[in-house]
Amino acid sequence: MNKTLPGIIVFLTCLLWGYGHADGATVKITGKSVDYAGDSLVFFSYSNMITFSEKEIASCVVGDSGTFECTLTLEKTRLIFSHLGVYNCYMYAEPGMVYEIRLPRKRQKSMADEVNQFFEETSVHISLKVTGTTGELTVPGKDEELNFLIHAFNDYFYPYYYKFAVNAYTDRINQKELKDAVGNLQTPFKDITSPFFSAYMDYRIGLLNHYGNQVNSQRIMEDFFLDRPVRYQNPAYMELFNEIFNDFFDRFSEKYPKRNLPLVLNRDKDYSGLNEILVRDASLRNDSLRELILLKEFYDGFFDQKNIRSSMLQLLDSLQVNTSIDLHRTMVRDIMLEITRLLPGYAPPDFALYDHDSTLVHLSDFQGEYIYLVFCNSFSYYCIKEYEYLKVLQQRLQDQVRILTILVDDSFQSMQVLMKNNSYPWTFLHFSNQPQVIDDYDIRTYPSYFLIGPEGKLILSPAPSPVENFEATFRQLQTQ
Repeated sequence: MNKTLPGIIVFLTCLLWGYGHADGATVKITGKSVDYAGDSLVFFSYSNMITFSEKEIASCVVGDSGTFECTLTLEKTRLIFSHLGVYNCYMYAEPGMVYEIRLPRKRQKSMADEVNQFFEETSVHISLKVTGTTGELTVPGKDEELNFLIHAFNDYFYPYYYKFAVNAYTDRINQKELKDAVGNLQTPFKDITSPFFSAYMDYRIGLLNHYGNQVNSQRIMEDFFLDRPVRYQNPAYMELFNEIFNDFFDRFSEKYPKRNLPLVLNRDKDYSGLNEILVRDASLRNDSLRELILLKEFYDGFFDQKNIRSSMLQLLDSLQVNTSIDLHRTMVRDIMLEITRLLPGYAPPDFALYDHDSTLVHLSDFQGEYIYLVFCNSFSYYCIKEYEYLKVLQQRLQDQVRILTILVDDSFQSMQVLMKNNSYPWTFLHFSNQPQVIDDYDIRTYPSYFLIGPEGKLILSPAPSPVENFEATFRQLQTQ
């Protein structure tokens, strides 16, 4: 599982500079769009750029006339975004600013889009203008407004990126052209004084030089990370960080084989010993940077078959106990939640979905029971066939297991029709009011099965299907 930072701006996240802004300043986002009348407008940001966990930061209801006003409080500048049908609409919000935004024409996702794991929302940088402030700040001029600067810089940057970076390993790079390109990128923005924007541009150019000049990782570490502040939420910083420190443990082990890093990681699970090994490398003497590398490598290492998962979990726990950086503790919690959410022994993602009678049903409603959780639909041959096996299973295990089917179908009405035309004696829920449940359970095929125990913890993830002899597996579990 690879969670490296994507190269397209929409997947970038929280931005950090905030110099000169009051802590906790109010931000207002206003606008009018009749297309979205009556809808909820929800804005998110990423809580960190390791797991890309989304955090809701503001919401409002669009009025019948199409007008809306969302209010949020920010201490630092952030890139925020809203999932609007097929679009991922994003903007950079600065503390204390009042924005008037224009939303794209409404276009909902189709059923095929919802269930397609490869579907990607179209990124849209929201058109906006600053119409005022919520404090004593000055409204920036159009050419100084952060969204304008980022958009303008990216218009210059990406053609060079695709020319020199994407093709770096297939074409010979003309170094004079690359040097000229860097100059062309910097010149239009040489008078910009925003500390955030300066850092953003610097690390973007660092990425270009890394690819185009074939500058090795060690040199980039020294030039861009060693004696510089860690910019946890600066997207340009983090993209370069994720590139340079990808598979860092493997490269470190190759460079220093006698330090036995794999044994320290997987056998000894020795967090203090690991730090002692790493700090001997001059490029890792920055404590904050070193811990950020460890966070990334423990997370990535959890999904690497070379590592023992329990060792990665124990090392993460040790980092959380030993770190003096509050943000790192929060990141450990995010990472632990991400990597354990579908592991046996841990609580599965919660949900609240409607049954065919429009009753809201929570997963927690079944506490104390065994739950055989099924993700399926009403049109797949395999799902329809499985329903017949589930009907038999329900009769055989009705006093021992509660079957719960989450129907991933094109409409709520299709579930009602399915229930009306068939006598399926178990609970069906429709995914439509919480479509993210598909991602929460990492559903890739239909049907998919899970077994949840009476204590609310996953027992089998995934669980065998009825035709794969689930009944025998379940009865064996009860004898253990």
